[in-house]
Amino acid sequence: MGCVVGVMRSRVSDSYLGVFPHSGVLPDIVLVLSEVNCLSEELRKTERAPAPVRRTDIPADTILIGKKPIMAYATAVMMHYNTGAKKLTLKARGRAISTAVDVAEVVNNRFFQGGLSKHVNLGTEIVGEGQDARNVSTIEIILERLK
Repeated sequence: MGCVVGVMRSRVSDSYLGVFPHSGVLPDIVLVLSEVNCLSEELRKTERAPAPVRRTDIPADTILIGKKPIMAYATAVMMHYNTGAKKLTLKARGRAISTAVDVAEVVNNRFFQGGLSKHVNLGTEIVGEGQDARNVSTIEIILERLK
């Protein structure tokens, strides 16, 4: 779908006459804005953002920890265990690591009264490319139901 921008002061179709009823001519600002929209449309066609990780790529027994409150994740963990599952993995990186540890402790101490076994894996991921590359700490907490 291409962009067509007319000459400044071109005639307007009947659909725009309700908006600009006096002369049937588009104001200069509308034409300039349509040129900007054309340029941004062309940029959208050429630039592609990297594909985000889809939920289907993440195993069903994994919860990714982010910025939500601790109890939101604790509820998700409890819902997972209510389906009859015996094992669950919490994954986090960067600032969310402390939230992941809090979720594991809240679930283990408050809901299971110490009835969960925990295995912890620590790691580092390189995030970014070229000069923007940096190391980000990661944690994987595997919770297994003992009872």
